[in-house]
Amino acid sequence: MKSTFYEKILENLLTSLEHYLPILAGKIIAFLLICFIWPKITKFLLKTLEKAMTLRHNDPLLISFLKSLIKTLMYIALAFIIIGIIGIKATSLVTILGTAGVAIGLALQGSLANLASGILILFFKQVSKGDFISSLDGTIEGTVQSIHILYTTIQQPNGPIIIVPNSQIANASIINYSKNPFRRLDLVYSASYDNSVDKVISVLHQVIENEPRIIKNNPNMPVTISLTKQNASSLDYVFRAWVRKEDYLDTMLDCNINVKKFFDKNGIEIPYNKLDLYVKNNLNIQKNEEQK
Repeated sequence: MKSTFYEKILENLLTSLEHYLPILAGKIIAFLLICFIWPKITKFLLKTLEKAMTLRHNDPLLISFLKSLIKTLMYIALAFIIIGIIGIKATSLVTILGTAGVAIGLALQGSLANLASGILILFFKQVSKGDFISSLDGTIEGTVQSIHILYTTIQQPNGPIIIVPNSQIANASIINYSKNPFRRLDLVYSASYDNSVDKVISVLHQVIENEPRIIKNNPNMPVTISLTKQNASSLDYVFRAWVRKEDYLDTMLDCNINVKKFFDKNGIEIPYNKLDLYVKNNLNIQKNEEQK
């Protein structure tokens, strides 16, 4: 009697296994296939999107943003597919998520703000790929590389890449140095009071004439050289000239070098702090007094 009872349990177990093993094997195979195929499908879609938008000459930042968005949506879809394969009904999951919607919304409010900020940046075209930007507080500075759904990558002038949340760019006061094709050099050079003002200004004009990257004879971009300040031991001269944005840094550095060369060539002194040191020899003074 007892053996018959266990035999029935074993028979039921074998029947259940016979019924569920093919289903379990099918789910495992489906799971492995979807995990293997889905990344390839995602990669193909992203590559096709990038190629199509590049041929249409769309904004590179828009391309990177859409790629990031589609990639995220594809992986969300993959998560729902895997949940369906496991056996959890999507409707049940949506119900649970809906019930916990407020908590999830509060937890993700920073991410949602970054997503909205990324859309605003692209819509209003505040920055474009390759733009050199800087925030007024100096926390952000570099060349924009790409924009994603939650963050923007910026390459700093000395090489490192910084990852900036989109909301930080959208809400900050940003200086975009690349929007205008021209930039003005605003330099200040000091000369001694012993040198005449006319001579210093004439020499600074020679520096401009010998610099081919400076834009000349354009009334909308005038060259300005003038005495700007009288200091205690020097006169400051403002040096303003326009150049193309890509020539800004090199021209500024070369102007600093050439001003020093032209000042030396024309005998113009650049003031610097001087200290006259007088040493009193007490021993010699004492001997002179004894001799007297």
